[in-house]
Amino acid sequence: MPDTEELREQIATIDAEIIDLIATRMEIADELAKAKKKSSQSYWNVEKEHEVIERYLELCEEVSLSEDEARQIAELILNISKERQKQFFE
Repeated sequence: MPDTEELREQIATIDAEIIDLIATRMEIADELAKAKKKSSQSYWNVEKEHEVIERYLELCEEVSLSEDEARQIAELILNISKERQKQFFE
């Protein structure tokens, strides 16, 4: 069984991967905002937000994360994305 230091190192590695993935997601969301603005769409679509939350609920269920945890993760990421996209419309 790994010791606490090894486990912390594994967590740190995963944290770096998570940050990289979130940064990539935000870059794509920025591009999405630009495309929405160019096509005169609103920067935020509540229906799409619900779809994303549902996707997170399904994905988290597959890996034994609770519905509450899934919702928290989705809402946090969506809130960051919403604020970033909003900047393209101001």
